[in-house]
Amino acid sequence: MKTPSSPALIEHLQTSQQFRMADLFTFTLVSGEVLRYTSWDRDVFYQKDSNLYLSLGPLIERTAVRTVIGVEVDTMDVSVHPSPGDQINGRGFAAAAARGALDGAEFLLERVFLDDASVVIGGYTNFCGLVGDIDIVRSTVQARIDSYLSLLNVNLPRNLYQPACLHTLYDAGCAVSRAANGVAGAVASGTTTTLIKCGLAQDSAYFNLGYIRFDSGDLAGTRRTVKSYTPGNVRLLTPLPFAPAIGDTFTAYPGCDKTQATCTAKFSNLANFRGMPYVPVPETTR
Repeated sequence: MKTPSSPALIEHLQTSQQFRMADLFTFTLVSGEVLRYTSWDRDVFYQKDSNLYLSLGPLIERTAVRTVIGVEVDTMDVSVHPSPGDQINGRGFAAAAARGALDGAEFLLERVFLDDASVVIGGYTNFCGLVGDIDIVRSTVQARIDSYLSLLNVNLPRNLYQPACLHTLYDAGCAVSRAANGVAGAVASGTTTTLIKCGLAQDSAYFNLGYIRFDSGDLAGTRRTVKSYTPGNVRLLTPLPFAPAIGDTFTAYPGCDKTQATCTAKFSNLANFRGMPYVPVPETTR
């Protein structure tokens, strides 16, 4: 059910024969930044939330919205065609999206009705959800939006009896401090898109299953999972868009294989370990 935002809109829909409609697109990034655009030919001020939606932003195309009865995860495909001036956090829209700026972002599509002076009469929420898979085709950003019902796709029961820890490293249950475990580093010569040469001297495998985040240079803000580590060499699970420059700084965070031994020796966090390492292994008898 789509609920009109004001009695004026209900009256407008009941009495008018011609309608001026516009889409309002809102991207709320995990960083807290909010991007607002409209399909109208001029900026739209929406009184409901006192926000301004830009008409000179990127061209946005979307697929149709379905309305069904029942619990079903709906999706919408959105194509964003940015111009060179469209940016996210000071970077080109497509380049920022390729570096993960839209990962996990919330998406809101609203349909509004306007009068002859392009003043919003009212509107309603047409679709909302989370940004899923993203593809960059030349300068076009193609994103799949999953409705919020996708958050219900979790395995139950949550707590399983298993040898590995149930916590995710650095989450509230784990309680290990992310900031306290970050190690600063700098890119050295010989670095490629998958191998970071640096001066890190921790023991081999210390950063395995962890990640690095670039803090300066053209890759600032980019994160990659560490596939393997030996002193001075960080090998990444997936390649970077391009090789970082010598001297670019990054922070490396150690990973966890969720075993009791790692939790004890590496993080001194046995009190928060949620695995059951002494569960007997399956055996077959004849």
